[in-house]
Amino acid sequence: MREITLKEIRKMLKAANKTAEKAGKPSTIAIVDFGGHLRGLERPEGGRIANVDIATKKAWTAIAFKRPTEMVRAMTLPDGPAYGLQHTDERICIVAGGFPIVEKGAFLGGIGTSGGTLQEDIDCCLDALKAAGFDTEFANPNPVATK
Repeated sequence: MREITLKEIRKMLKAANKTAEKAGKPSTIAIVDFGGHLRGLERPEGGRIANVDIATKKAWTAIAFKRPTEMVRAMTLPDGPAYGLQHTDERICIVAGGFPIVEKGAFLGGIGTSGGTLQEDIDCCLDALKAAGFDTEFANPNPVATK
C-alpha cells in the first residue's frame, strides 16, 4: 500500500484552506495516514484550539471506519446498527466533516476539517480531495444504517 505523499498533503491543505477562507472561517484541517497517524495539520490565526482535536478525530474516524463521518453518525444513532459505538473510543467523532482518502479503492488516510458549519467543513474536505486527485464519491457499505 502506498503512502500519501507530503506533496499531496500540502496540496490538500492548500485547497482546504482556500475553501475555508472563501467561507470566511478560520478552519483547522487535519490529515492522517492509513494507520490514523497525523501527517498534516494547519490551524490558522483565529482558529479555535478545540478545532485541532476535532479535525484530527474526524480524520481518524473516517479512515478507521473507511467512510465519511456523516455515515458513521447514521450508524450510531439510537436506531442504528452500531448505536453507542461512539462511546467505545475517545478518537471517534461522529460529526460531519471527515472523509477517507481513497485512490482506486485503496484507503490511504483520512481528512477532517473543523471550524465552519457542517457543510463548510464538508466542502473543505471535498475540495481538498479533488485538488489531490482522490475519490470524492462514497457509497455507504452499510446502507441499512442510514435511515
